[in-house]
Amino acid sequence: MVLKKQTVWLLTMLSLMLVLGVYYAYPGNQNAGDEGTDPIASEEAGVEVEVNEDGTVDGDMIASLSGNDNYTEARLKLNEARHKEAEQYTREASAEGSSAEEAVAANDKSIEILAVGDNEQMLESLLRAEGYNDALVMSEADSVQIMVQAESLSKAEANSIMQLAKEHLQTTADISVHLDEIAE
Repeated sequence: MVLKKQTVWLLTMLSLMLVLGVYYAYPGNQNAGDEGTDPIASEEAGVEVEVNEDGTVDGDMIASLSGNDNYTEARLKLNEARHKEAEQYTREASAEGSSAEEAVAANDKSIEILAVGDNEQMLESLLRAEGYNDALVMSEADSVQIMVQAESLSKAEANSIMQLAKEHLQTTADISVHLDEIAE
């Protein structure tokens, strides 16, 4: 497939505008130049979440999350990490030495990364609409971790959440659902 340079340039610029628009729409992007892992520290709860550069979460972090503020912080850090990765692919696509095929592949990867985040946010919204106080969805290549905040969670509800995740995330990865009980 032969693409004109003008078409590749247009796709690159549109992707860049999308990435930068979303990136700057989220507050808390002051550390945009940091490399490595990004710690999320919540002083009031003492929770620390490690988000790798590729947007994955380290280890048993999901069990230590609780409270809406921590969910929001984790969401923002995951989104920021994904936007950094998407921006990196966009830079690769616009690099002078890259061929048209490489540029299109990098743009596709950038769009795919952003789509994962959008799908997670949509699933979180659906779970909140179903009556859960809050939800956090974290997708990785081989697993999806979902934490819901509710008073209780039956096996049937957990299965329903897993089914909903399979439909909306269009994944065959292992899905685990965790309960964050609401203190009464």
